[in-house]
Amino acid sequence: MYPFRLKPIYDKTIWANDRLTTMRHEAQTGCGTCWEISAHPHAQNKIINGDYAGKTLQELLDEKEQEMLGEVPRQRLLRLAFLDAADNLSIQVHPDDAYAHEHEHDEGKTESWYILEADEGATLVAGTTIADKDVLYQAVQENTVEQYVRRIPVKAGDFVCIDAGMLHALGKGILALEIGENSNTTYRFYDYNRKDANGNPRPLHIQKSFDVADFALVCTPVHSPLEKVQETKEKMLVEREEFCVKLVDIHASYEVIMDHTKFYCVSNVGQDAEIICDGMHIPFLYTESIFVPAACKDFTILGDTRVLLSYVK
Repeated sequence: MYPFRLKPIYDKTIWANDRLTTMRHEAQTGCGTCWEISAHPHAQNKIINGDYAGKTLQELLDEKEQEMLGEVPRQRLLRLAFLDAADNLSIQVHPDDAYAHEHEHDEGKTESWYILEADEGATLVAGTTIADKDVLYQAVQENTVEQYVRRIPVKAGDFVCIDAGMLHALGKGILALEIGENSNTTYRFYDYNRKDANGNPRPLHIQKSFDVADFALVCTPVHSPLEKVQETKEKMLVEREEFCVKLVDIHASYEVIMDHTKFYCVSNVGQDAEIICDGMHIPFLYTESIFVPAACKDFTILGDTRVLLSYVK
């Protein structure tokens, strides 16, 4: 097997920016979410290079699960997507695995965000300033939720990990790569009284939000300033049961040695580069994420760039 380039899947949202589609010279507008690596029923990316071009990741998993995943269980697949926000996203929360399995027939969702670009003064929501459920429930009724959320300033190169159960929201003016569990279950807690395209209030999921929320959860961004390096440097951003994310600032080249026990999702968050694998020369563009199956041979990334290696232990 070889590294798979994938066709992105764009979803329109009411909070969308056009930063990502513009830099990719795509015709679509108003697409706030772009699924980059997904085998979830909601969105299944197709392979666009090599012998398996035209197949979805899901189809290839059905045919060659061991070669695709190695020793990683299928329910622990990762999902990568871009969020491109011109306006604030709704304040929301995701369930853990147990609740999602029982109520949604889906996986739970711990996720992370790597900030590619951010306007001056951009912030995101991660947690609340109080943990009292009664006070927060009253705030929902009185439309005063915003005074209790924890807003964190962010800039390009920042990384945050959002536990299942943590209230969170990406803020306006941010382009972020979301790396997380393979789930599409989201409970909307607060939405700034916005209306949908038909003029109706967007639905909230208050009871389920309170069922799953842990208002004691907070997080702190990991700062990784963007700078040109004279030698390749590695930095572990997060290492936990759900997923690991390693940041690599590459000078000239970087080799990934495959042990064939796990897959990799490799994301280019620096500038255009190239992947060499078993004689194949594979373009690796800025903002592109590539799925590397467990059975793939060792590969090398060529170029001065920054990449994220996401995987499950």
